[in-house]
Amino acid sequence: MKRKREGFTLVELMVVAVIVAILAAVAIPLMSANKVRAMATEAEAGCGTIRTALRAMYAETGAYDTDLNGGSISAGDLASSLPGIGPADLDGRYFDDPCYTLTAVSASGYTIRCLGSASGAPEASKVSGVTVTLDDAGALVKTLP
Repeated sequence: MKRKREGFTLVELMVVAVIVAILAAVAIPLMSANKVRAMATEAEAGCGTIRTALRAMYAETGAYDTDLNGGSISAGDLASSLPGIGPADLDGRYFDDPCYTLTAVSASGYTIRCLGSASGAPEASKVSGVTVTLDDAGALVKTLP
């Protein structure tokens, strides 16, 4: 009586190894892009914090470019100069206070920009090509490297 051999042949093992290699070659670049996109959510959150402060000022003064004391807010101002936002409020792992600026502000609208290349945060090198903008209509634009 013949004994039946069990196990996989070398060809079957090589086919499986090739399939795994192809899947890894496709999946790794996709996952690294998602990693940068996830890091950019910190900038989105910071822009949302600034938007909240601007909306509170608008509710009190009727204009985005006037602070609570009657002073003016102009394009180019750092976000930490807004009432209700302190310098450390926007400091994170990838983005910090100097990243956030008001690129445009008027009585009826604003645009907030966060530049990863302006960051001095602990892991700023990972987001050097990231730019996030948010305007008064809620339009969010992310530019990733």
